[in-house]
Amino acid sequence: MRFTKMHGAGNDFLIFDPGEVEDVDLPDLARRACNRHFGVGADGILIPASSDVADLKMVYFNSDGSPSEMCGNGIRCLARYARDFEIFDGDALTIETGAGVKKVVLREDGSSRVDMGPPGFDSEVELDGYAFLRVSMGNPHAVAFLDEEEAVENLDLRTVGPKIEKDPHFPEKTNVEFAFARSEREVRMRIWERGAGETLASGSGSCAVAVAAIRRGLAQSPVLVRLDGGTVEIEWAGDGAPVYMTGQAEYVCEGELLL
Repeated sequence: MRFTKMHGAGNDFLIFDPGEVEDVDLPDLARRACNRHFGVGADGILIPASSDVADLKMVYFNSDGSPSEMCGNGIRCLARYARDFEIFDGDALTIETGAGVKKVVLREDGSSRVDMGPPGFDSEVELDGYAFLRVSMGNPHAVAFLDEEEAVENLDLRTVGPKIEKDPHFPEKTNVEFAFARSEREVRMRIWERGAGETLASGSGSCAVAVAAIRRGLAQSPVLVRLDGGTVEIEWAGDGAPVYMTGQAEYVCEGELLL
């Protein structure tokens, strides 16, 4: 079973051609292949499938075997993979996701710009001593801004994250982001991802943090979001407007999985 490993800002994925995973239990494959000790190691798996409404469909499973509606770093990796492996011919393509059809424009340097669609907002909720703004990027996010960058860096995310992720306020669980606005154009963030735990980056999480910062008057578009694994740039013109995410998609390796 051959695979290609890619990452976007350290958020890593195993990509399988559809022909390699016919009749395979995909949640089980994700759990085993993504294990960093007994498998290859990744935050999730991606499969470029055929679509009736777009150029291709993104099938995504987190490392714990759960599906997700959307993955911002994953969609950039999948788009580059589809072009480079000649699944699609061109530099602009549409990809069907559980959060709707997204348009991706690929660039020669390996980066791409993704139209993530408009964000959705829900009421703020206070949990575990933090005020979270609930943001939807097609998948759920809970964003908290802290008063000091040091507080973000020193946060015990592995203790706090799971409690917020599984809180009853989020019936489908949630991604959890803690952030600090360094300036009106730059935000530092860390994330606890639903179904994957602490990761080095999240594309949809970066979008959620950036639009939350803009909405609260802490930043202005475009916003450079700095994560543990790299940076992405987020643009948002305000209520009703789509969010645009720009970032890299890099190859790591190719191999054959023996599971």
